[in-house]
Order: sequence, then structure tokens, then C-alpha cells
Amino acid sequence: MAKSFSLLIRRLIWILIGLFLVFFSVNNRSDVILSFEPMAGSYAVPIWWVLFAGIFIGIGVTAMVASWLRLKGFALRRKAERRVDYLGQQMAAMAEDAHEGRAHKAHSAASDDGVSAELAKSE
Repeated sequence: MAKSFSLLIRRLIWILIGLFLVFFSVNNRSDVILSFEPMAGSYAVPIWWVLFAGIFIGIGVTAMVASWLRLKGFALRRKAERRVDYLGQQMAAMAEDAHEGRAHKAHSAASDDGVSAELAKSE
């Protein structure tokens, strides 16, 4: 219930922003002079073009920065996951080596004791 209410509020806010932008663009049809100083020439454009161009350029820059940061995060996570896998394999190999070493020591100790005990019995 609360989730649907917050969704409704968000949609109403976006509708109000859209209506404001439409009214703004209709009421501000006067031209402004747009010039880029080092370059020659100036252009008369409606003020709402300048507003919407600024909005779309801002959205584009924000999307590019957010995408770059997200890809950077994915790369760091993948690197960390590979490192965890590598260290897990190293730990498993070390545990197996330790187990085999203990088993080999126990086997050799048992066989050494068994051989000396059999020799003592036969004499």
C-alpha cells in the first residue's frame, strides 16, 4: 500500500514538472542571442531551446559519469572475485598438502614401527 502511494506521488511530481516545462516553453517564445565568443556569428534562438538543451546536456553528462562509475565498480568487483577464487584454490591446495604430509608421516611412522617390530619378533 505504501509502495503504491509513493509511486503515485512520484508520478504526480513528474507530471507537474512536465506541465511546468510545457507552460514555460509556451510562454517564453521570445528569442535570445546565442553566441560562442571565440567563434564568429551569433544565433537568435527561442529561450526554451536553451533551457531544454541545458537539461539534455546535463542528463547526458550525468548518464556518462554514472555509467563510467558503474563499470569501474563492476571491474573492481570482478577483480576481487577472481582474487577470492585464486586464494580459495591456494587454501585448498595447502590443506591437501598438509593432509598428505600428515598421512605420509603417519604411514611412514607406522611402517617403520611395524618393520622393526616384525624384525624383533623374528629374531
